[in-house]
Amino acid sequence: MKNWSKIISAAAIATAMGASVASAQDCKPPHAFETVSAGKLTVALTNTAPYSLEKDGGIAGIDGDLVKRFAKENCLEITYEIFTYPGAVSAVQSRRADIAIGGFYRTAARAKVVALSTPVYLDQLSVTSTNGIDTVDGLLGKKVGTVEGYLWVQDMEKLYEGSKTYPSSLNLAQDLHAGRIEAALDGFGSAVIQNEGQNYKVHVLKPDPRIDATMNPSQTAFLLDKSNEGFVKAVDASLDVYRKNGAIAEALKAYGLDPSAADVGEARVIE
Repeated sequence: MKNWSKIISAAAIATAMGASVASAQDCKPPHAFETVSAGKLTVALTNTAPYSLEKDGGIAGIDGDLVKRFAKENCLEITYEIFTYPGAVSAVQSRRADIAIGGFYRTAARAKVVALSTPVYLDQLSVTSTNGIDTVDGLLGKKVGTVEGYLWVQDMEKLYEGSKTYPSSLNLAQDLHAGRIEAALDGFGSAVIQNEGQNYKVHVLKPDPRIDATMNPSQTAFLLDKSNEGFVKAVDASLDVYRKNGAIAEALKAYGLDPSAADVGEARVIE
């Protein structure tokens, strides 16, 4: 009986392996391109939820889910390593990774060293408050804060006397929760994460020419190897499909972001 069990198990394993091989052989990629390692998609992952993160031994987040879809369609196995933002750029530039993900802004400086995919989604400017403020006028007279380095800092400082800047989104949220400021300006995704479980409302700040970032939100991109034209074309073609079939909007919604961020407009870079 014991021997028969072994035979049956071995047969089952062989059948499963055969099915797996057959499945791999049946996979027909829509694009032809080379990767750093044959049959694999090497990802430079930044742990920046909700854009990209490591979860259950794999990649996740908005960018992570889209990249998993791309890899599956192109019959590739994902391997990944976690990097800082500068480290991820360097990994792609030096061909240690095929793609870097994590809500990277499309900037002119990055475009000099790596290829930027077509825009993936917008990082919309949000306002977090207890009473759901969503207009520039609604913030007048309030104690307002934001994070250093954002595009809207100068506009904010002109409009809101005594406004504060913080070194990180975490520091910004901590002062908001402590009542030292009344409203926080931040990227929408970061605001959702930092205020999760708190009694605050996060809204996209409505377009207003007094804060340019509300009119022209930053676009994000995947970072790709400049020398791998076939791969860049494949990623861009897939992003076009994902935008048209709603996959990008679905990924945004799944992580608590407004699906309207999938409407990116014409591609541009931050100088």
